[in-house]
Amino acid sequence: MKIIIIDSGLGGGDFITKLRRENINIECEFVKPFKNMVSTYDKKYVRNNIIKLLNTYSYNNIHSIIIACHSISSCILDILIENKFIYNKINIYEPIIPMCLYIKQNKNKNILILSTPLTHKIRWHYRLMKSKNINIKYLSFPTLAKELEEHTTYNKSLDKLKKQKEFIIKSDCVVLGCTHYNTIMDVISNKLKIKYNFQGVILNSNEILLNFFIKSCIEK
Repeated sequence: MKIIIIDSGLGGGDFITKLRRENINIECEFVKPFKNMVSTYDKKYVRNNIIKLLNTYSYNNIHSIIIACHSISSCILDILIENKFIYNKINIYEPIIPMCLYIKQNKNKNILILSTPLTHKIRWHYRLMKSKNINIKYLSFPTLAKELEEHTTYNKSLDKLKKQKEFIIKSDCVVLGCTHYNTIMDVISNKLKIKYNFQGVILNSNEILLNFFIKSCIEK
């Protein structure tokens, strides 16, 4: 039995590193389903290809599938919800639901989600948490994931934070809504606090997904 981790690159590697630190005695297989960053494709293309990929796995030798990538999850989350996060008798885990549950449990009210344009466009975090008491805003970075993947400079991308500078001051949490962004959590945190006077918490989506996965496995 093994765990399949699906992601577009560097962020998935970060998730696997965190998973292995938990000494879980199950083989992990990393799957990168697209040649380019997921957000360069449209929802229909991603959706169709991920469903084809999921159909190749058998519950006989797969313990579970973890879709770490927010953009991929955004494209198929309605299908996962409809099927109660079981596909071909395999338990499927993804990052958006655990993050929303975590935010609700901690009663955060002003939430800024840093994401890819595709995740921003589909807006699952907003759709799942919207209420008169919660204020949710997105800020997307078209090239940041690619820059991190290719180890090129990304300072210009992070300068886009100024677009939400007024909201950042009153935000009680900022969500790293792309696995790649988790790899520079300290950089983003320092910039938010020093340059934009952010006083809230940074939510690492890989850590929250991992904790959700471990808790679910224990309960089952």
